[in-house]
Amino acid sequence: MSARRYLALGTCLSAGLFYWVNTQWLRPAAGGWCGWFLTCYANDLFAGLAIVAWADFLLGLGRFPPIRSWKQTVPLLLACGLVWEVLAPLWKPGAILDPWDFLAYQIGGGLWLLLSRPFPRWQ
Repeated sequence: MSARRYLALGTCLSAGLFYWVNTQWLRPAAGGWCGWFLTCYANDLFAGLAIVAWADFLLGLGRFPPIRSWKQTVPLLLACGLVWEVLAPLWKPGAILDPWDFLAYQIGGGLWLLLSRPFPRWQ
């Protein structure tokens, strides 16, 4: 397996681990602006990172070129954001539309572009 695939899987696992640690320990323990960020946007940022890493991993399994630019990440994360931020409130009580979550998803996708830059191909 290539280094890029390991990076993608490791990124997804790390994002999942962060979500768990954040919900179990970080959010309850943090206060002030840090607690606010951990509660409102940190998981969304890591979700954007994990989604693009997972999509990149799946593209590699199909022998397609890796994700390399905003032209690929922005539409993917906008579509995911539309589901979570617009459609989810229609069927999940308590879910709300937060337009700033869209920015958090995009920042996470940008982090994947930076992390994966040293690994340009799937070899």
